[in-house]
Amino acid sequence: MGCYADAEPLYQRSLHLRETQLEADHPDTASSLNNLAGLYESMGRYAEAEPLYLRAIAILTNVLLENHPYIQGTWDNLRDLIQQAIQQGQTATLSPHPTTQALLRELAL
Repeated sequence: MGCYADAEPLYQRSLHLRETQLEADHPDTASSLNNLAGLYESMGRYAEAEPLYLRAIAILTNVLLENHPYIQGTWDNLRDLIQQAIQQGQTATLSPHPTTQALLRELAL
């Protein structure tokens, strides 16, 4: 719907509640991280989305089975983010995180 400014505080609140009521490494917290990252990605705020996707992946890989669809979906979202950053000429805004840099090299080919 394009109401990003209205949605952002709601996503942030959801993340805060899950971090405090559940645990920082709970799968539902990872879901909120993924959702907020997706919002930032939609807004073109790649530098803010990237660490959220990375944190969500770290949580999910620690608490779920290796081939769980949530993990794959979050990886796909991170790849999409990096692809969009490449297309928009925004790769300089991304972090030097090894995972990000490996995906940048892979997708730039």
